Amino acid sequence: MGKVNLRPDPDALLKEAEREEVRKGKLKIFLGYAPGVGKTYAMLNEAHVLKKRGLDAVVGFVETHKRAETEALLTGLEVLTPKKIDYKGIILDEMDIDAVLARRPNIVLVDELAHTNAEGSRHPKRYQDIEELLENGIDVHTTVNIQHFESMNDSVAKITGVHMQETIPDTLFDRADEVQVIDIPWEELNQRLKEGKVYIPQQAIHAIDNFFQRGNLFALRELMLTLVARKMDIDLLNYMKAKAIPGTWPTAEKLVVCVGASPYAKQLIRKAYSIAKDTHAEWYAVYVLATGLTEPSGIDKVYLTDALNLAEELGAKIVTLTGNDIAGEILRFARDKNVTRIVIGKPLRSMPVEWFKRSPVTRLLYARSEFEIHLINPTTETKGKEETAPPGQLSFQLSEYLITIAMVAAVTLFNTLIQRIIEPSSFVYLYLIATITSALLYGIWPSVFASFLSLLVFDYFFTSPRYTLSMHDPREIVNVLVFLFTAVIVGQLVKVVRRQNTALQLRLERVTLIEEMSKEFLMLPPPEQLIGGLASFSGETMNTVVLLRTTILSDISSLTIKYVQKVIDVPCFVSFREKEGDLQIWAKSNPAVEIKANDMAVAKWTSIHGKISGAGTETLPSISYFFFPIKSQEETIGMIGIKCNYKNLLPEQRRILGTISNLTSLIAARWVKM
Repeated sequence: MGKVNLRPDPDALLKEAEREEVRKGKLKIFLGYAPGVGKTYAMLNEAHVLKKRGLDAVVGFVETHKRAETEALLTGLEVLTPKKIDYKGIILDEMDIDAVLARRPNIVLVDELAHTNAEGSRHPKRYQDIEELLENGIDVHTTVNIQHFESMNDSVAKITGVHMQETIPDTLFDRADEVQVIDIPWEELNQRLKEGKVYIPQQAIHAIDNFFQRGNLFALRELMLTLVARKMDIDLLNYMKAKAIPGTWPTAEKLVVCVGASPYAKQLIRKAYSIAKDTHAEWYAVYVLATGLTEPSGIDKVYLTDALNLAEELGAKIVTLTGNDIAGEILRFARDKNVTRIVIGKPLRSMPVEWFKRSPVTRLLYARSEFEIHLINPTTETKGKEETAPPGQLSFQLSEYLITIAMVAAVTLFNTLIQRIIEPSSFVYLYLIATITSALLYGIWPSVFASFLSLLVFDYFFTSPRYTLSMHDPREIVNVLVFLFTAVIVGQLVKVVRRQNTALQLRLERVTLIEEMSKEFLMLPPPEQLIGGLASFSGETMNTVVLLRTTILSDISSLTIKYVQKVIDVPCFVSFREKEGDLQIWAKSNPAVEIKANDMAVAKWTSIHGKISGAGTETLPSISYFFFPIKSQEETIGMIGIKCNYKNLLPEQRRILGTISNLTSLIAARWVKM
């Protein structure tokens, strides 16, 4: 199982050190879910408390929106004079950064974190002003609503129908040392609106009918609490790793379901989903690929991909781990993620057999851990699929055993030639040559066959009495038993080494594939190199640019298809979006590849929505292709069409295709947008 690592995590220590760094200022965010919840009021109120404690807190910039109760809290606080900026004849007030730096208070209050500064300010955004203050060792207290964070923009737009123009990067939220949630009930906020404490009466009526609808506010409130909970979870994990705290702290429910290539895997997924739903848990579907094993094939691949696809549809995060100690890998992952529950399937074999085989289930059950273990008993299903092996997987290769017999015969002939020189009792170990060679070439079962065949031949030809299968000398009996034990152990070791070499070769092939693709893409010239010299031409420039664009995009598409087919050898094509929004096919794996009108309709859906669609997906699965989007930042610039069922791809294949798509977007984006 391995010992629990009690050493502090270096990365987590670094984060904790940065958090405790005294030379930089600390950031506190007063976070709300809508205007009018009382963020500025709470910030000013706390400033009075801090001043009573003897801390030097000043107001750098506060927008009271002429709310009487908020303006009253400015009394008794030092308010720095704002900087006046003339913008198109209008005088605007902005925070004076230089005045704050010259004053150097312990804490400065800066309202409205997402504010866009007037043209002519030092920084375009107020959050950049705050970053400068923090770099100079000044603590900052600020306010913001959930809808202004970049990651929340799309969700807020779907809920409220409003796209926020003023947004800030989530990295600022992540670096915050403290987040104080300002939360009031919807009824109280609604009453404040009606009383004109948020907007003037005419605006308030419009706001209640639109943005401030009850459902909108409930949804925004939940988004706020989710974002804060996620930050708290990350901070807790970093603290536990930095302090080398073993085990888990059950602050939030997290669940891991252990998935294997089994006909009962989908039952396990459904049960895990039910538990996660009942406990409101974040959950992971984890598959451990033993070192040295290739990805499953045949019926095992069907079981695994079906289970992982179902888990993904039900909202699980799919994780693939690699290691020989399956139980140890699961426990390590569970501790890293602060998991509270582990769901595993009950073994179908008897407990003595499971204990003897040291199965992952047995080891998880008896491991010293702080998790709740859910042992799920699979219901009996028809075993037709389970008993059907893929063609050739279990086939008996007669040639392997015939060659093994020939190797044993060769060793026997050699022993016969030297028996007058060397004591025959030592010959038994020469048969290890045949056993090891058989294990290297053909695997475990031919090597076991070689072991027993060697034992019989040695007994018959070289032990007394000769030409019988009986032994009289106890020393020879001991030699034979030692040989049999050694042969089996060596065969197993050779098997492990062979599997590890296979795994290493597979990983090397995948790394090499990505490396080769990157090199070929880097050999393509950037637009600036080819087009920079054309600036002085006017008449022919446009035609030249079009020609260059066509040539380069064709090369990019051909390279993409080349490497996609190294991952999965099926028909495929690449298309990019034109300026008019239509898709243009730039390359096919074969000129004879047929692409129907329905296929292109689904491809266009992918290019518009930026999501995987087509065969084997949840969106328009009736066609023969599935489409992988090529995205540049948040914009879809094209897609890869692959004639295959997406559900049949293993997680590793999906990741490699995603990497290929990302590499394609990096080099193609500027050419597509020209």
